[in-house]
Amino acid sequence: ELITAAYELGVAHPPGYPLFTLLARLAIGIFPFGSVAYRVNLLCGLLGAAAASLLFYTVFRLSGSYAGGILAAGVFAFSRLTWHWSTAAEVFSLNNLFVGLLMALTVHFEEATTMKERSKISQVGAFCCGMSLCNQHTIVLYVSCIVLWVLFRLFREQELSPGRLVKLGACFLAGFLPYLYLPASSCLNQARWTWGDQRSFQGFMTHLLREEYGTFNLAKSETGSNMTEMLLFQVAHMKTQLSLPVQVLAIVACLSAMMRDKMEKPALVWLFTGMLCSYSCFFAWRANLDITKPLFMGVVERFWMQSNAVVAVLAGLGLAAVLSETGNGCVLPCLEWLSAVALVTSQIYSNYR
Repeated sequence: ELITAAYELGVAHPPGYPLFTLLARLAIGIFPFGSVAYRVNLLCGLLGAAAASLLFYTVFRLSGSYAGGILAAGVFAFSRLTWHWSTAAEVFSLNNLFVGLLMALTVHFEEATTMKERSKISQVGAFCCGMSLCNQHTIVLYVSCIVLWVLFRLFREQELSPGRLVKLGACFLAGFLPYLYLPASSCLNQARWTWGDQRSFQGFMTHLLREEYGTFNLAKSETGSNMTEMLLFQVAHMKTQLSLPVQVLAIVACLSAMMRDKMEKPALVWLFTGMLCSYSCFFAWRANLDITKPLFMGVVERFWMQSNAVVAVLAGLGLAAVLSETGNGCVLPCLEWLSAVALVTSQIYSNYR
């Protein structure tokens, strides 16, 4: 469906995914080889690789550890779920890219030392936050946490003026410009296959808010697993996808953040942890599908990649934190690299043997 929408410049299923559609259409025109489907799949693979690279960047900038960055990027990229949805024409690899990008920009903002730097990064970040919502709406929980944190930081630095708020709001709204594609496509009416009619404001909002599916649900008129069951399934699923040691290292990162002398910029660890918890709880509350059924489990598990990306980053930070106390000289780098390579190799072996 997404390939057809991109090829014919039609509208995909709600909420329309205009950014992915336009990027896929660009890939179809630019890549000089392979079928149309192959080109879109290749685009998704490149987006997935970029997402993993941004996880590496985030961990490295926070901890200075190359090994921690490799661990975060490796365990996430080579998890069965991430690999599968990064080699198929779907919107999840682009969402993973935005998750990594927003975390990387957050680190960059935290490192800024002047008002001019913070102003520039916050405006770029606001634009990226808006654009991320042109793809998968579940990222709104991460966007909300980051926006509140940035506004608080600007307020604390006495840099949050009405003019600054207007600029940030304008940048955020500018990120939504790809949604103009939906009414444009409907008005041109050239696609043989398209979803809905967005020529009217009501039709546009119906599609944007996913009213056919249920705005805050995965499906309409479905009764699924309860919140507790969903969260327990997610934790067990995360263990399968990322491994128990990675989960433990993520917890170590949180514990290290409690001791400010053990980790640089502990506030970001708590921000990422808050993003993870708020998203996981909200999604478990609203994902109204019975995950004891394999079909529905396959639908739900795709949205857990957004949580896995944050856990992978926390694990990379945890590795850097725990080994910073265990050695010096050449011992520390060797232990870091040995641990990172062992965990990533184990990930590859477990999922692709």
